[in-house]
Amino acid sequence: MNLNNILALIILSCGLLFSCSSSKKNLKINKSTNNNDYNNLNNEIIVFNNNENNEISKSIFNGIKVKSSIHTIQLHPIGIEMGNPIMKLCLKDSLLLSFDELSHNPLNYFYTLIHCNSDWTPSDLMQSEYLEGFYEEPIVNYQFSNNTIQNYIHYQIVIPSTNLKPILSGNYLIIVFEENQKNKPILSQRMMIIDDKVTIRGSVKRATDLEQRNYKHEIDFSIHHNGYEIDNPFSDVKPVITQNSRWDNAISGLQAVFVKDDEIVYDYEDENLFDGGNEYRYFDIQSLRYLSERLADISFEADTHKVVLRTDESRRFQRYSGLVQDINGKRLIRVQESSRNATEADYALVRFTLPYEHKVTHGDLYIFGQISDYSFPKSHRMTYNTEKNYYEANIYLKQGYYNYEYILKKYEGGNINRFIEGTHYQTVNDYHIYIYHRPTGESYDKLIGIQKLTSKDLL
Repeated sequence: MNLNNILALIILSCGLLFSCSSSKKNLKINKSTNNNDYNNLNNEIIVFNNNENNEISKSIFNGIKVKSSIHTIQLHPIGIEMGNPIMKLCLKDSLLLSFDELSHNPLNYFYTLIHCNSDWTPSDLMQSEYLEGFYEEPIVNYQFSNNTIQNYIHYQIVIPSTNLKPILSGNYLIIVFEENQKNKPILSQRMMIIDDKVTIRGSVKRATDLEQRNYKHEIDFSIHHNGYEIDNPFSDVKPVITQNSRWDNAISGLQAVFVKDDEIVYDYEDENLFDGGNEYRYFDIQSLRYLSERLADISFEADTHKVVLRTDESRRFQRYSGLVQDINGKRLIRVQESSRNATEADYALVRFTLPYEHKVTHGDLYIFGQISDYSFPKSHRMTYNTEKNYYEANIYLKQGYYNYEYILKKYEGGNINRFIEGTHYQTVNDYHIYIYHRPTGESYDKLIGIQKLTSKDLL
């Protein structure tokens, strides 16, 4: 049966990062002192099951409800923890998907791949058209945590495997589920397979618009397709631009400004603008034995490591300061006292506080980045303390080095990081341009080119 007729999800964004032994029981999900709903730890899922013809939702930018015991989902090229989840169609390289389950007992998990269009809606392809071998595979590689207070099981998957190989380029969604429970996935991640056919030349510059010049980045680019036929560049080519691995604010729907010979030019002054934003905030919990720069306190209470970060402040009206070199919202799972980061890094309940003179009435504040899987789970939504006039959140995190920022998710739609963080053209961001092509008569979007740009040394 076609998986598109089984699942109906709304999925967000998407793709990429331990002390003495104890007999501690699994984490009780009510450990938060901040009214976070840990029973809905990660993203929401909406399932439309009114008939057998249900399809995966055509809006994949909201998240799948991740099983509450699942933590620290990572997807990246093997050996490149901060790399984006991209493979070449020749499949000479591999991706590693890993996650922890706060449990003593391993379960029979399986995974499969769903081919998607450029906008992450499911394509019309059957699995037999884009997968070689089996259509689902068991996850047999797992390890128990060692020398940690929090017991967990660390699962790993290498993609592709001998028995399951994608054979077409484009966007893919990885779905993990319990045996015989394909319609109840426990997590999902985005990955991409590229078949290089074109060359992309682009640049990041200050906005041409004088009113936006100090606040926004403009991404101009052109596609060079010498030897590769594109019959109708105005309708068949679909560029997508992302900033710092985020998909919630991706720019899509751009059409060529003009076409000449084997070059397609996209040179806009408004449609291709991103807020420059600010450098990410950071903290380091590679060790839970001493206070690093941004930690105010470390304690051990009720069988739980607790970390209090130094109080943050709004940077909305501050001048730009590039003193801190961030890693553009990513994280690195590390434990200082061991080299076995995957299984000997422990977990800690990390407390965030952000003073604000009143409760925001037109949206919710979230702690955002790879720390939140680039989505907006309830566990990362802050609550307002009316007595102390600040926002607060407590998040259960694995040891490592983290970047994060505060984003306002507006009730009427839209995510704004300048509300708390401010925005500056000097901010160093990474941008990726993805070029998708659907030739006439084809039923899916091919990924034919990727170019990475940076705003470093922007004048």
